[in-house]
Amino acid sequence: MKPKYIVLSILNGASAVLFLIFTLIAASVKNSLPDQQTVTRWSDGSIPYAQVSIFTDSDSAMSIDTIFTARADIDKKLTENSLAPEKEGARLRADAFSSAQKKLGVSSSRASAEANVIATGGDFFLFHPLDLLSGSYYSDSDIMHDRVMLDEVLAWQLYGSSDIAGKPVIINGKYFYVAGVFGQDDSSAVKKVYGEKPRMFMSYSGMELLGETPLFTSYEVCLPNPVTGLAEKIVRETSAVSEDGSRIVENSARYGLKNRFGIIADFGSRSVVDRAVVYPYWENAARITEDRSALLLVFQALALVVPLLTAVYLFSLLIHNRKKLFNKAADAVKRVFCNISKKPVRKTAKSDTEVSV
Repeated sequence: MKPKYIVLSILNGASAVLFLIFTLIAASVKNSLPDQQTVTRWSDGSIPYAQVSIFTDSDSAMSIDTIFTARADIDKKLTENSLAPEKEGARLRADAFSSAQKKLGVSSSRASAEANVIATGGDFFLFHPLDLLSGSYYSDSDIMHDRVMLDEVLAWQLYGSSDIAGKPVIINGKYFYVAGVFGQDDSSAVKKVYGEKPRMFMSYSGMELLGETPLFTSYEVCLPNPVTGLAEKIVRETSAVSEDGSRIVENSARYGLKNRFGIIADFGSRSVVDRAVVYPYWENAARITEDRSALLLVFQALALVVPLLTAVYLFSLLIHNRKKLFNKAADAVKRVFCNISKKPVRKTAKSDTEVSV
């Protein structure tokens, strides 16, 4: 083999290895955030599903009535598109909503601290499966709405332990009880945006116990998507969407080729803020992973440059030497046919006996 072909083989092999490495890293980035994998936890696989999110600015924040109306709108649209659950009483869609974070003072019998508090509702912990260190999640169906979730840092500040399920905490003079304690996500993207202050989640009904009417800047829904784009279209047509004060994200498509190419095309302008949409920390983390995924797409494309150039070079050689190659091929075919057409020569055997005179 000529040296240049040996070099080409080595370069193409190295390019293939690099492409595989970047592809595996991209898959790891795609699966690094549980918040973006709700479809796999909710769907039974019988029909395609999509996860879609609405994020609003503070002026367009949604009331609980707006959320309930949006739910009804989505269910109606699903029915209009001949999508209905097989079992009576079952739900085709799951949803969650949350408020912008608010700083509140939290205390125990031992200490006090300031925390970033988020009011939640719906299937919030289906969409955001926090890593439980102790206790359990709360839900809208709880008889009492005075349970809260603390992160590990806040639990240690208040009680010096993460095993404090059932312990009381005081917020604005009212008693709440710890449903569970969760650990911070190990993802580097989450660590960048989580914030230095400890965090606490409470139900929207719990926030009402404090005498406040919570408004929601995030609404997330997981619903059937039998036709590409249908789920997003249905969400866009709900009452929860404000024309100027909201952004819609189809989470299920954010790591697809189309979206990744779009991020590359928007390089330099993606970071421009043209409206004061309130992104929760998990969406900011997802946007970081989107950027990383788009960058990996660039590296994947670069890794394919050598194989592509090699293919072009070999094709050009084929075109340039087409007559010679054609003649060689024709000669080879002729030889084959000649060999087939030749009859085998039979040798006449001599008689074993001779006639003597």
